[in-house]
Parts: sequence; structure tokens; C-alpha cells
Amino acid sequence: MEKLARSGEFYAAASAVLWAVAVILFRRSGESVSPLALNLFKNTVGLALLAATMLVAGTPLMPPGCGAQDAAVLVLSGVAGIAAADTLFFASLNRLGAGRSAIVDCLYSPLVILCAFAYLGEPVGPPLAGAAALIGGAIFVGTWQPASTVMRGNGLAEGVAYGALSMLLMSAAIVAAKPVLARADPLWATTVRMAGALPVLALQGALPRHRAEVARAFRPGAHWKAMVPASLVGAYFALVLWVLGFKYASAGTAGVLNQTSTLLVLVLATLFLKEPLTWRRAAAVAMGFAGGALVAF
Repeated sequence: MEKLARSGEFYAAASAVLWAVAVILFRRSGESVSPLALNLFKNTVGLALLAATMLVAGTPLMPPGCGAQDAAVLVLSGVAGIAAADTLFFASLNRLGAGRSAIVDCLYSPLVILCAFAYLGEPVGPPLAGAAALIGGAIFVGTWQPASTVMRGNGLAEGVAYGALSMLLMSAAIVAAKPVLARADPLWATTVRMAGALPVLALQGALPRHRAEVARAFRPGAHWKAMVPASLVGAYFALVLWVLGFKYASAGTAGVLNQTSTLLVLVLATLFLKEPLTWRRAAAVAMGFAGGALVAF
């Protein structure tokens, strides 16, 4: 059992590293592709790869020990945690940039722990209030701007709101699916979640106001240089490792290890996106990370 827990911790940490790389690539993609179109493209690539992997691995469409109710839970988890949450995340990423987005993403691990307490009965210690204060302070320190320097319509408050809602949906969705993940084949579970998200996104993409954006996203061009590798890393490798982390480790532990991606995103955003590494951003990420660790440990 201890070996499985350790493997779950490894998967969660590896997922965090790959997701940080994907975030930088998605930020580049978001400069020319809308959030909905980007999410639809990402999940189309991810589902194709997952389905092909299932076929090669010989994974049954309904593994032993799982039924229609389990599949339904995973589908709903995918609708909330992938279709809705990722679109909101991309919208937030476009408005805040990768560095500020990483600060808002610090909400993720406390929300996972809170959802795990509410839904699964996983114990939560008194430090949760302290963690909430630290993370709230981190978001304020890292995203606040004096009124004299804020340009009207820069979308700062909107970006924070989108990011916070994305983290809530993502946390609730994966925690709700954990009982199924505990007994299901990870590859099958990941594929079903993605399959649940894709039709919802496709229906949204078919609406008149989104058709042109979606068509351009799927048309080969310069934007594919970032979109394709981002989708491979974020919607396939990182996603499978993320689910494995939640399968073999406690939800709280997996959530905190996933949170380490915020530190790497901040560094990568400075190196590759030339976003400024200010003392306020560094302090905010440190506060947010400390808040997540405080709850878990």
C-alpha cells in the first residue's frame, strides 16, 4: 500500500512538471486562438491519443468492476473539470499572463482538500483557515495594481474570477470522480472523462459566434507550432499522470503536489515569455504554495 502511495505521489509531481510546460505553450497559443477553440482542439488531440492507446493496450470499453453509473460520474466530471474548467482557465490565462495565472492557481490544492473533506470525508486540520488567508493574500499581492496604473478594460478582475471558478470546477470534478478512479483502469477513466467533455465543447464550437474561430484553430498554420505540443503534453501525458496521482495517493496529497506546477510556471514564464519576475509575484507564489503545504502537512 505504501508503495502505491509513493507511486501516486510521483505521478502527481510528474504531472505538475508537464502541466507547467503545457501552460507556457497554451499561453503562446492563446495569443492567436480563442479559449473555446483552444480547449476543443486540445481535447480532440487528447481523445484521439487516449483512444489509440486504449486500442493498443487492449483496454475494454467497460472494464470489470465498473458499470454505467461509474461511466456517468466520469462523464460529468469531464464536462465540469475539462469542458468548463479548462475553457475558463484559458480565458484567465489570456487576461492574466502565465505568472499571475500561477498565483490564482494556488487556490487549487486547498479547494481539492476542501472538496475531499465535503465529499469523501478526508480529514482536514485547523490549518485550512491559515491556508485560505495565505492564498487570499497571495492573490491580492500578486495581482493588485494601484488605480493609477490600471488600464481600463485590461481584464484583471475578470481574469482572477475566471481562474478561481476554473480551480473550483476542476477540484470538485476530480474529487467527485475519485471513488471511481480508485477501482477503475486509469487509461479508461481518463478517456471517458475526455469523451464526456468533447461533445459539449463541439456543440459550443458549432454556435455561429464560434464557428470561424474553431475552423481557424483546426486549420494547419503557424499557431500549430505551440498548440500541437501543448495538446500532446497537457491533454495526454500530464492528464494521464494527473489521474494516476489521484488514483494512488490521497486527494489532498495529490492536490498539493500538483500545486508545485505554480512555481515552475513562474520560472518558465520569465524565461520563455519574458514576463517580469517581480518581488511581488515571487512572494505571492511563495505565499500560495505555503498555504497549500500548510493544509497538507
